[in-house]
Amino acid sequence: MMILFFSRRFGLFAVLAFWGMVAPLFGGTMLLPVLDTPLADRSGLAGSPLVVDVAAAFKMEPIDDQIVRFTSWFDSGGVPLSLDMAIFSNRTPITRQNFLKYVSDGDFLNSFIHRSVPGFVIQGGGFRLTSDGIEPVPTDPTIANEFGISNTLGTISMAKLGSNPNSATSQWFVSLGGNSDILDPQNGGFTVFGRLTKATLPVAQLFGNPQVFPTWSFDSPFGELPLFYGYDSQTDNPLNNVILFNSVALAPLPAGQAGSISTLNYSVISNSDSAIAATSMQSDGHLLITPFAGKTGTISITVRATDSVGNTVDDTFSVNLSDTYSTWASRNSFVGGQSGMTQNPEGDVWNNLQEFAFLGDPATSNSSANMVFQGVTGVTQKSLTITFPVRKFTQGLSYGVEASDALAGTWTEIWKTADGFASSQVVSALDQADRTILTVKDLGFMSGQAKRFMRVKVTQN
Repeated sequence: MMILFFSRRFGLFAVLAFWGMVAPLFGGTMLLPVLDTPLADRSGLAGSPLVVDVAAAFKMEPIDDQIVRFTSWFDSGGVPLSLDMAIFSNRTPITRQNFLKYVSDGDFLNSFIHRSVPGFVIQGGGFRLTSDGIEPVPTDPTIANEFGISNTLGTISMAKLGSNPNSATSQWFVSLGGNSDILDPQNGGFTVFGRLTKATLPVAQLFGNPQVFPTWSFDSPFGELPLFYGYDSQTDNPLNNVILFNSVALAPLPAGQAGSISTLNYSVISNSDSAIAATSMQSDGHLLITPFAGKTGTISITVRATDSVGNTVDDTFSVNLSDTYSTWASRNSFVGGQSGMTQNPEGDVWNNLQEFAFLGDPATSNSSANMVFQGVTGVTQKSLTITFPVRKFTQGLSYGVEASDALAGTWTEIWKTADGFASSQVVSALDQADRTILTVKDLGFMSGQAKRFMRVKVTQN
């Protein structure tokens, strides 16, 4: 394990030279990859290949020729720990202009990271230190939301008030993980206006590492304040241990941090269950997913886009692979070729559709006692129950529970698939790999009834 030792620079309140603050940033020809449209979760059938257009989800975005460098008062081996922010030139013009004005006005000088949520974000731009203590960063009017680029690892976004998409001012945050599913759907989406360079992303991850900069809870808004681990809560002033930026300046885009080639390469980073489906990335950016016959379940796939200098963007989506009666029947053998839903080639208690629904074998005679059980629930007032397996990962298969006082009488619906497992009539739902063992109770109590029957009906759309 590598241990990093940090020192802190002197001159906390010194006003450092801030060259180029009023110089414009010119849009250049350099590009960085972004996730433009996250890949949607999808469903498929066991044994039926799927093709996903991965390339359509990613884009190369032009960036400015200069970066905004937030230099902290910590260093490692004499090298300052800095965050280099590459700003998109065209995609978010309102946000870009707003952020650069705060930079040129010097408002971010001596600001600090006031919030850290490990694995999620580090947030700054809201507060700064002066000789008198903490003060809010002076804010300009709020800006319009410009959400479009997804909040992936290393992206820089504007913070804002809850339930008000157009409330961003000075505060920004860096995503320390893939936050597309969390930040894209809420509050109009959080506007991504830049990316950290690949060389300084590890610094952001270090600042968000609770083993080095653990969070402390002080009065709001400092409930998740990261402090250097050398901080002693009994003797130290916490302001001496914040992640403070004593220089915020424009700097040339470092070599090797962005490329000018618009082509991206795509790869599969992970497949959560290769026993269910195989994955293969094609040269044109299409992903071929090949589910294995008879294998059902949900798999999680992570794909990556890589540019010419090694910048990467990842996206993760899930694929639910399920069965229908037809796909199930195609994999099984039936006596005399009798594969129809209502046929019963082995002459047992179940027809073929019931064999499918209750996870039976159409080539083997089954007893209802092996799959469906009746019982009672309750202490003083007892209700009849029925327990049966519900096949997981199916399409178009529905279950229903009915009850009656007579086998030839009128049957009353007690529960159906659309009611869900949280229904008040569901006594228990035991989850297993390929099925849920469901126990459903009758609507009334058994007292005063000479007899009572329950049954399960299945349908395949």
